[in-house]
Amino acid sequence: MRLFVLTLLLAVTFAVHADDSESPAERAALSPAESGNPLPTRDDQWRFTIAFPMIWTPDINGTIRNGEQIEFTIPFDDILDSLSFGFMFELYANRGPYGLAFRSNYMRVDDENSRSGILDTRIETTLDMGVNDLLASFRVHDKVRFVTGIRHVFAKLELDVYSTLGGNEIFDERITVTDDNMYDLLLGINVNHWFNDKWGLMLNVDVGVAGDNDRNYGGDFRALYRINDLHNFWFGYRYLKIGNDSTEDGITYEVDMDQQGLTLGWAFTF
Repeated sequence: MRLFVLTLLLAVTFAVHADDSESPAERAALSPAESGNPLPTRDDQWRFTIAFPMIWTPDINGTIRNGEQIEFTIPFDDILDSLSFGFMFELYANRGPYGLAFRSNYMRVDDENSRSGILDTRIETTLDMGVNDLLASFRVHDKVRFVTGIRHVFAKLELDVYSTLGGNEIFDERITVTDDNMYDLLLGINVNHWFNDKWGLMLNVDVGVAGDNDRNYGGDFRALYRINDLHNFWFGYRYLKIGNDSTEDGITYEVDMDQQGLTLGWAFTF
């Protein structure tokens, strides 16, 4: 969090002193497109967006159904307390009606619990999880793009268990609870609208139509503020649901994980 705030302050300082070489007439000649990246009228020219730093502050809501329903919530404050490392960024490239995008977020959460008794036991928990999207889009209208691509969802949970009896080590082992990489084919739509040469809105909606997860869909709504030709500020809200069904001993389990929260980011367009 501190690294994000520091980087954001540096970007603001640079943006205030940057030379905004675009004239109002030049801005008017551009037709705005996704990601705060107005496309030039010339379709043979590439335009790029790099969004970094970014932050997403999701609460995680889980539901397990197997005849009865069990619900649990992990607030973002709890995630932040145990967060040891994380990053989030987005890359966009547009030329004419065609577009490519790569979006990534990753976090590592560490926790430690100890129990004293006949056996003194310490359990260190490490959770790595993230989502990567590799997308292609086609502009069908000045404000609308059809989007398709692959979403990669991964999660790895490891437990380091260390036990002693009377000061003598009797157990020291790393247990991998889960190590999953799941891929889904996405179909989606991107809609954007610019009120003027500074302010715009963007909505992304996608759904998994085939792949490893039984349910995979999300949405991202953000406001875009264009400071100058290079610098943009994004803020909004993101939602992601991942769900899977499984059957064990004749009992069907439905597990859903919902992540939703505010997003902030700084984007460079060129």
